[in-house]
Amino acid sequence: MSTTSGTSGTSGTSGTSGTSGTSGTSGTSGTSGTSGTVGPDATGGGGDIHRPLLVSPSTKRVEGLPPGAPAVFAGERWPGLAGANWASVPPPRFRDAEWDLDKLSIALLGEFTQVSAGPAPGRRWSDLLDPNQDGFDPQGTAGELAELRSLVEYRAAVLDEAMAQRAGMLTYMRGVLNFREASHPATYRLCVIAFGFAQFVDMYWKRRFARPRPSRLDPALIPPIEVPGHGAYPSGHACEAMTIALLLEQVLPAEIVPAGGAEAGPLRLMARRIARNREVLGLHYPSDSRCGFRLAARMLPLILAAGTVRGTAGGGAEEGWKERAQGPVALGGGLADEAVAVEGATIHPDGLLAQARAEWR
Repeated sequence: MSTTSGTSGTSGTSGTSGTSGTSGTSGTSGTSGTSGTVGPDATGGGGDIHRPLLVSPSTKRVEGLPPGAPAVFAGERWPGLAGANWASVPPPRFRDAEWDLDKLSIALLGEFTQVSAGPAPGRRWSDLLDPNQDGFDPQGTAGELAELRSLVEYRAAVLDEAMAQRAGMLTYMRGVLNFREASHPATYRLCVIAFGFAQFVDMYWKRRFARPRPSRLDPALIPPIEVPGHGAYPSGHACEAMTIALLLEQVLPAEIVPAGGAEAGPLRLMARRIARNREVLGLHYPSDSRCGFRLAARMLPLILAAGTVRGTAGGGAEEGWKERAQGPVALGGGLADEAVAVEGATIHPDGLLAQARAEWR
């Protein structure tokens, strides 16, 4: 049957560091609004669901009415409320696939924070950086502020892109690879979960280093958007974008890595572009971005070592399905490249990494 077109959704308000546009929480596009089409699951795409169960007319007519009276039908409540004894819906266990992704990302923090990687005793999330070795150099801040002043003239050119990337890092990575949650569900879930862990870790270090934003030291930089309400060092966007890039290198077929190495590939280039745009807006010093890249390189082995990602032994992993060696992450600024110290461990079919790889075969 024909339908009228629905009203378009209102654009969302700016969200607080949303999870790559998932579940409508990022605020980059807002809710989609009602489409006006009548489908089998019009509310299945998210948003509030209105599902009342009241009293519906049955097919049984009420007898004994006066002659000429209109037909009256007995009211019928939903049978489930009238004592129907139906079987339970399987399975009895609430599976990970049924979780809302934002909530699952929070739940898995308990798993990620218990993992260690590297030579014994292993490195954990809270010692990925050494405050004495990996902190910012106050003596170099003046030079960095001068560079940020020189970037102001580029703001008009990058503003739209930077605003879209503010809460849409995964949206841009998906654009590079042309995938979405429906086409590659395990890949998508893996990226969102890793994003949540990366955000947790970089926020911890931001509080530890407590570096003020550039515009605090140089008010002439006045950013074109609201300055985020957390410290500058390390850059969360640099860390989170590079984490997703490195993780996707583990997922995608090895042969698609450019001959010149992963540093020349679109994933790392996109991560660097996202970070640089934050510098153009006057929100980050270049050293913030470099530390974010370093943190991502050190964090990846922890993500891969988590049981939900690696899987559990006994599932009969395919031959050759192991963590792949990855090239180091270039930091720039005169710093040595940061190694990505994956262990080459076997991954198992019940883990998200193996499931994600299978989607790209």
